Amino acid sequence: MTTFAQLFCTVNDLLNDPQPPAGDVAILYKEIQAASQTILQEIGEFIPVNETRNLQGRGSRRLFIPPLLGLTGSVVNDGTALVETDFILQPGERHWRNGPYSMLEVDPDAANLSEWSQEADSIVIPARWGLYEETEVTGATLGAAQSNSETTLQISDGSKLSPGAVALVGTEQELITGYSTPVTAVTTLNGTIDDTQETIVLTNGALVNIGEIIRCGVEQKRILDIATHTLYVQRHWNKTLGASHSTGASVDVYRKFTVERGVNGTTAAAHDNATAVSRYLVPADVLFLCKEIATLMVNKAASGYAGRTGNQELGTVYYNDAFPRFDLERIRDHYSIKTVQ
Repeated sequence: MTTFAQLFCTVNDLLNDPQPPAGDVAILYKEIQAASQTILQEIGEFIPVNETRNLQGRGSRRLFIPPLLGLTGSVVNDGTALVETDFILQPGERHWRNGPYSMLEVDPDAANLSEWSQEADSIVIPARWGLYEETEVTGATLGAAQSNSETTLQISDGSKLSPGAVALVGTEQELITGYSTPVTAVTTLNGTIDDTQETIVLTNGALVNIGEIIRCGVEQKRILDIATHTLYVQRHWNKTLGASHSTGASVDVYRKFTVERGVNGTTAAAHDNATAVSRYLVPADVLFLCKEIATLMVNKAASGYAGRTGNQELGTVYYNDAFPRFDLERIRDHYSIKTVQ
């Protein structure tokens, strides 16, 4: 069964905002899921889905199709396998940057095609479907080999991914659903710390990265900045209790994630250690909308779903609609494809 992973922002995306919402990773991920589901229902898919679809034509030279990002195999028309020179993907420049095609038009010089079959399900198209396709190289690599059945993914730099990301390893999409156990004893503390100080010193600061989550004892800390071996950290991360720690205490680093394998129609496969890891991106306006809805829902939950958030000490209270309808409708218009018959 295909697992559809359509999440349009990540925990790191929320945390990197100037005023991030308050909440542990599980809460943020839950609201990202809810926000993404709303956008999916209102607008569509922004991460490619690999799927073979059966369509029906009109006996004409034009075949209107759902948003298609790229073919993954041969198109078949009424039992005849076609080649790329038999048809033209339209519009030629796609509907927008990194966007889809919406029509297959018979090429004037086609050798195997004159019109699209009118028989039900007689046109077979294996493809990547959706409204958008863009990836970025994260700069991280696998920190350990991954079999085709493992449900964890270990990478070299834990700051490069976070829950909500759809990673691309080889041709496989993997959905990051949470943090797994940390990589233990990456380095040690070089000096004692109390339960509140936000500056700590490591034996080797080059072994960790800004944005990673570290653990001493049971307390998690998020690295905000690094100056050689000195770290500025956010204490009590993920609602863990602060504690004092001694010189030489082990510093563990969260570089393992729980994942759903082979999502969006891709196939789970074995991957070697040091394999490059990419991740899928969504358009900037869709990212903004997902963060907006997720943050709103986190804040509403914190205020008891009373529909208001704010700072009571300053006497500031804001009343919010459940969803930003104007933004939803405006962004939906950006990705509306109008079919010209």
